[in-house]
Amino acid sequence: MSSSQGIDLDELQMDALREIGNVGASHASAALTKLVKTDILIDVTECRVLPMPSLPNRFGGPGSLVATVKIDFAGRGGCIYMVFPGDVATYLSSLLMGVPHQVGRPMNRQDAEAMVELGDICIRQYLVPIAKFLSIDIIPNSPNVSVDRIVDRTSFPPALRPLRDAHMARVETNFVDVRKRFQGTIIFVPDEALRNSTFKRFGVDAESQAAMFSKFGL
Repeated sequence: MSSSQGIDLDELQMDALREIGNVGASHASAALTKLVKTDILIDVTECRVLPMPSLPNRFGGPGSLVATVKIDFAGRGGCIYMVFPGDVATYLSSLLMGVPHQVGRPMNRQDAEAMVELGDICIRQYLVPIAKFLSIDIIPNSPNVSVDRIVDRTSFPPALRPLRDAHMARVETNFVDVRKRFQGTIIFVPDEALRNSTFKRFGVDAESQAAMFSKFGL
């Protein structure tokens, strides 16, 4: 069982969040593949409930740029992040715009605008199967994009600080290309209502589990 200041999830509940996150990420990667016209796949989906202690290596190293797209959900407390190392962001931007990619070039305003478009479409596609499966409305707000330089592993850019400072359940999936190289991360942060809807749908909420135990005299 995992817990963090009021977030208390058992393995069945974490499996349920992993499952919907995996489905959502599959739809997001399909949308990204269509946009950049190259195959983008997904890696293992993980569910975590503890704050992120340091920036993962996959976000880039000290001194490098990291691009973050964040979309909050209207009327809810949840959100989704898409995070790309700077060199991956410029690569995807070049693919989206259909221009040759210059390795090592700095990010510019066009790249930031490309990240907004990529993030908006991919995140909305991520949410479609989840909303349908749970029979609820999840309305994403407009995306916010930020480009920051990583100082060190423990100094989080402003856009990513909630992952370090807040106690939340998050579902993380990495994007990879056909050569299994890292291409980015999508992080789904469902609020309590979304989590409870998921647990109820999978029959792993406290009430459903109590009824099952009672049925077997436990």
